[in-house]
Amino acid sequence: AREANRATRHGQPLSVIMFDLDHFKQVNDTYGHEAGDTVLQETARVAQRLLRLSDLLGRWGGEEFLVVAPQTDSAQASGLAERLRQAIAAHPLQRVGSITASFGVAEYRPPETPEAWLKRADEALYAAKEGGRNRVATAG
Repeated sequence: AREANRATRHGQPLSVIMFDLDHFKQVNDTYGHEAGDTVLQETARVAQRLLRLSDLLGRWGGEEFLVVAPQTDSAQASGLAERLRQAIAAHPLQRVGSITASFGVAEYRPPETPEAWLKRADEALYAAKEGGRNRVATAG
């Protein structure tokens, strides 16, 4: 909400990237929760290396992450999501090998609520998963 208020006040774009690790339950079921925790930590490290200091990265829940990208429009956020997707897929993980992720991108549209904005990102993420996973989908 704070970033949405700031973007509105300054007339700047703001985007969110929601991503989810594909088939993560299989990691926990096959290798155990300790390995799953390591995958989550490594994913966060890989993502953080590609982000700017002004970007915010957090765990949204389970195997979902959220990136809030100030001064970033939908096209720029989609490009960032694609770079994140490629980096995560290319990162070897001990015992697990590699993992992929699906991404949903949404640019903030004032005066929508933060909840509505995140819902659009979540719907885009769902579309990426429905489209075959390991891809980026952008909210219309």
